[in-house]
Amino acid sequence: MSESGLDSLSAQDIAQVWLTGFSRSLSIGDCQAAASAFLEDGWLRDILVFTWNNRSLFGTSNIVAYLEGTLKKDTLSDFKLNDEPHLAPIYSQSSPKAVSSGFTFRTPIALGQGFVNFSQDETGTWKALTALMMIKDLIGHEESGPEEGVYEGHTRSWVDVNEERRKAVEDNPHVLILGGGQTGLNVAARFHQMKIPSIVLEREDRIGDNWRNRYPTLSLHTPKNHHSMLYEPYPATWPIFTPRDKLANWLEQYADSQDLVIWTRSTILPTPKYDYASKLWTVTVLRDGKQIHLHPAHIVIASGTLGHPRIPTLVDMTTFEGDIIHATKYSGGKKFAGNRVVVVGAGNTAADICQDLVHCGAAEVTMVQRSSTCVVPRPVSTTKLDRMWPLEVPTNISDLKFASLPLPLIHKLSASRAVQIAEITKDMQEGLKKAGMQVNLGPNGAGNFILVFGRFGGYWLDVGAAELIISGKIKIKQGVEAERLTTSSMIFNDGSSLKADAIIFATGYHSIRDTMKETFGEETIELTTPVWGLDDEGEIKGSYRPSGHPGLWYATGDFFSSRFSSKQLALEIKAIELGFMNL
Repeated sequence: MSESGLDSLSAQDIAQVWLTGFSRSLSIGDCQAAASAFLEDGWLRDILVFTWNNRSLFGTSNIVAYLEGTLKKDTLSDFKLNDEPHLAPIYSQSSPKAVSSGFTFRTPIALGQGFVNFSQDETGTWKALTALMMIKDLIGHEESGPEEGVYEGHTRSWVDVNEERRKAVEDNPHVLILGGGQTGLNVAARFHQMKIPSIVLEREDRIGDNWRNRYPTLSLHTPKNHHSMLYEPYPATWPIFTPRDKLANWLEQYADSQDLVIWTRSTILPTPKYDYASKLWTVTVLRDGKQIHLHPAHIVIASGTLGHPRIPTLVDMTTFEGDIIHATKYSGGKKFAGNRVVVVGAGNTAADICQDLVHCGAAEVTMVQRSSTCVVPRPVSTTKLDRMWPLEVPTNISDLKFASLPLPLIHKLSASRAVQIAEITKDMQEGLKKAGMQVNLGPNGAGNFILVFGRFGGYWLDVGAAELIISGKIKIKQGVEAERLTTSSMIFNDGSSLKADAIIFATGYHSIRDTMKETFGEETIELTTPVWGLDDEGEIKGSYRPSGHPGLWYATGDFFSSRFSSKQLALEIKAIELGFMNL
């Protein structure tokens, strides 16, 4: 689009004028001038450019202070607008009008990329609402990309080449990745492309078993364009919401197609020791019953954002004669047909389990809700995710654009639509309240988005449970906590009770840090920072960034997090190897 109707400047002109001024200010070290390229309430997001970390600076005064402490003259150069499809300058269809553009640049050791979102200030001048700057590749150590597939003039087979490569990694891995779920596999695929020798340790028998072992009717609540894997989009015919077993099988083939070195039935034994002189770990791995000793430089904990299941301790728990399980052990509702089932918890997992129990013929299903829950119809969430990750745009480009928006800003923009969200969900919300639930639409009425990154809980994306609650097929016990059990009932702290043949605790999880103390020891883990949730700048705590203990990293979050931030983690590990970064 070349004209906005209100302004004769093209998007290309706007982006070029801004980039020229901004890059000149950076090159001469004029921090005040560089910050003046932003709106007063603008954001600079830095990933490894000015420091070996990720930072988000809000407001021009904070941007100035940050640049004054980190910017060196003549270190950033060769700024160019990006002319690739979906990254070239363009007017948005939003109101008020906006422009966005990708750009590239160089540092003495790296190739950089960025993305900027422009708005006009009160004088009509186009300035950055947000600008992301990040290292894309270290010069001379770029991602390898596809190889030719012909080896030594057609004299060697792929089988022999692959076996030789795997043995080299297994003999001397630079990194151990704990966990072969989607996060561990995305990280491993990125490391493979960055020539970082890595072994993935997965405790289950097969890759994908962490999904296969869950209940059969499970499917992901986000659309496939959001939850695709790094380098490997789903086929065009793939379901919009991926079912459990298709995802499990996809992960298994992904490990093979990306040439990852995976050890299944494998886990680290307590307690790995780190040598500060050699900067190596001494690790004992139990692999299929056999102990193997390794000395990696880095260990990446990719076993989940959350730790061990949390099961409340109730009085007289052993007297209960029915089944008591945590949601992680729920393998489907058929075994509970004809039973009275109490599900303790009111988040996404609890809602899905209650729905499954009803459809599998449980005689009575009761959800125990202690406090208010954010309930959002899946179409509301899906519409938002489809805007951020449209099918026609390559996932890596959508990831870049999403990352250019700091999470607090996305929350603020979502909150500006609170009235519309409330109107869309009004009937459902009122129906749930009449059924006895306490419900909300998230902080500031902005939906569940910030809860994902702030708490990793406290919400559910509804795919049918709400209607079952409204119709009375799922009953609600609200505002109480379970206190003790009898042989056939649950007693609450207000003295009331529920008859039950089975109890399922969907009561969340311990922190991953606390769980990892069992493996690494309290002394080591206490040196690491808190994991997950937002820090003061709106960045995710403790993930894909220095943990506080050298050679120990956390990889957490959803599919986007590991797709995008695995690059940051790979660059940090490579920079340490090359002597650019010290911990």
